[in-house]
Amino acid sequence: MKKSIYLISAVVLAISITACKEQKSEAWYKDHPTETYNTYSDCLKSGESSDNCEFSYRAAKMFARSDNPEISNKFTELFNKKDEIRKQLTN
Repeated sequence: MKKSIYLISAVVLAISITACKEQKSEAWYKDHPTETYNTYSDCLKSGESSDNCEFSYRAAKMFARSDNPEISNKFTELFNKKDEIRKQLTN
């Protein structure tokens, strides 16, 4: 019985913690390259798959194709890191 209570408490706590993160829109991320980079980097490190991670991923793809070399290089490097992580997990 105690194990069930602890399990339920842990699940409720986990849901509460994830619900506390402020959700941003895809359009917001497309207007904020620094925050996009930081959020998507954190998502890659944690493996999180929230809406914020998805929206920051979409914006990061846009920034990787930017005409501004400073921005596009930064995001291209981020996607290269993602590929390295994926290769490590599949080997």
